[in-house]
Amino acid sequence: MLVDIACNISSTQFKDVDDIISRSRKASTIPIFVGVDYESSKTCLELAQTYSTLSFVGLHPTYSQDLHNLHKLFDLHNLHNQHIAAIGECGLDYLRTEFASASLQKKAFEAQLDWKGSHYFLHCRDSHRDFMEMISDYSFSGVVHSFTGSIEESQELIRRGLWIGINGCSLKDEDGIEMVKSLPVERLLIETDSPYCKVRKSYAGYKYISPRVENKILRKRNEPSCLDQILEAVSNIKEIDNLEEEIYKNSINFFGTKLEKIINKFMQN
Repeated sequence: MLVDIACNISSTQFKDVDDIISRSRKASTIPIFVGVDYESSKTCLELAQTYSTLSFVGLHPTYSQDLHNLHKLFDLHNLHNQHIAAIGECGLDYLRTEFASASLQKKAFEAQLDWKGSHYFLHCRDSHRDFMEMISDYSFSGVVHSFTGSIEESQELIRRGLWIGINGCSLKDEDGIEMVKSLPVERLLIETDSPYCKVRKSYAGYKYISPRVENKILRKRNEPSCLDQILEAVSNIKEIDNLEEEIYKNSINFFGTKLEKIINKFMQN
């Protein structure tokens, strides 16, 4: 069983949700849906309830201009719905400040940290020092997803007690490959971040993946049923044969009984 910790199911590229979920079940992969603002978080929660999975509720840093709707997100989170896995996606992204300034991102991130949730689904892009400073006064369990930072940054995040989420973008260059090699298995989670972040032919990680006929069927679109490619790449990079079992344990350790209880429902529907 695989857990895709990041599926952007509200993307306009995903109009065939029934088919996506059907392929996920055939691949024994449960996707967790990612909200990036109020409307997408609401949609993700509704779909999570429909398809018996989990979702995140939060404001992505590049959507920080939606800060005026943060009270609606807070109310949504406070429903304490069994399908809400964590607050997020939230954090900092200094690579794309054209969408929201660093100061606005910090304001949105701090507001969500002040909700004092138990679990956070985090985004940290080219902003490591400010990110570490902002989370220093808060206590929570969190995963920094789509991680593309350095070995040193990953080690600092892990010392803070956080988990690292790996997808295709994490395997873009040889520095990313070395970073994955250095990660302790017990702090590793995997994701597609679909429909984005597929492992492209130009990426350093591509050579660690066997050719897939399914990609032709999917017109080369990334989706949760492709998560086995990330598993294969990471397994080969780290030279670990039973990685699926280890990562499944990690997923349960991070998300807790909420995930464990819902997996059977997801597979039976």
